[in-house]
Amino acid sequence: MERKNENEFLKLKNYTNFLLDLGLNVSSSEEIDIGIEQSKIEKKFKSIEDIDNYIKEWQIKNDFRLILRNKNTCSKNILLLSERNTFINFDQPKKKPELLYKMFRSIGQNIDEFLIINIDIEKLMENHTNKIDEILELYFTILNPRIFIDMCSIDSGKFFKVSKLDLNFDYFKIPSVSSIMKNQSLKREAWVELKLLKAKLDEF
Repeated sequence: MERKNENEFLKLKNYTNFLLDLGLNVSSSEEIDIGIEQSKIEKKFKSIEDIDNYIKEWQIKNDFRLILRNKNTCSKNILLLSERNTFINFDQPKKKPELLYKMFRSIGQNIDEFLIINIDIEKLMENHTNKIDEILELYFTILNPRIFIDMCSIDSGKFFKVSKLDLNFDYFKIPSVSSIMKNQSLKREAWVELKLLKAKLDEF
């Protein structure tokens, strides 16, 4: 299936190059069609593991680690972070911020029970936004979460439009760990949201 998808994309790419070699300009509509077709090819995923592997290949190809994931692949609760990779690393226990774990333990939750996606804020560039949007949409579409917890230090809406998804989930916006560490007054806001989150989780 993967080889077939690659061949389909190569056909589109070769067709574009063919037009350029003939001195013909590819119209904006044709460019959009090709972009849409490529997007459809990339979105033929069956599981969370498929998306994880796709991200791994993309990051190896570009020689960076922009997106990190914990090992949970089946939770219906998504936690989105935007911390530096030097601050949080799910493969290295010593690099997991203690404050993050304490916050969720305060409401009787084990952070490892959530599907966590971390986007390294320091490495996030403007030209990454479309790819991040695509990847997050894939996660949400396949997982169909019950709860989305947004703990980004920036407005996640800049690279991910939650409202465009036709999914039914509860949304919680909690100040990021790094933001709380810089501004202790955010603890009160975080606690209010955590209590609301606990009430919702207790319903399940």
